[in-house]
Amino acid sequence: MSGLGEYGQSDSADHSTLPERRLFPRGTTLFKQGDAADCAYILESGDVQIFKMVNGRRVPLGQVQKWGLFGEMALIDDRPRMAAALVTEDATCTILSKQCFNRLMEGAPNGMILLVESLTRTLRTAGDDLADARYRIMELEQD
Repeated sequence: MSGLGEYGQSDSADHSTLPERRLFPRGTTLFKQGDAADCAYILESGDVQIFKMVNGRRVPLGQVQKWGLFGEMALIDDRPRMAAALVTEDATCTILSKQCFNRLMEGAPNGMILLVESLTRTLRTAGDDLADARYRIMELEQD
């Protein structure tokens, strides 16, 4: 599996630390804004849109690119999902459980973990700012 190296190769019977590959049909909501995080995803094929709800309106933040990792921020900082993920074209994803993700992070140096946590805080703020700005533009376009 690309990027996972030797990961997951153990004699342990606990398969919760092994990545799982699944197909999601168009229209599937992978997670909702505010949900607790139990996994992250790597998009192998298809399309997934990330969006936030602002004042009851869906505000797109972006599309996940092939081999893009998404849903990981809530695993890093143990906060609720900052946005939702919707499958817009049948998608195949590798699912990294929380245990799987934590195992991947175990090998990272402390300085790298601190950097990733800092970037996660910055991305959450930027995502909120982007959603608010796009919402305001949507409101102006309606006038």
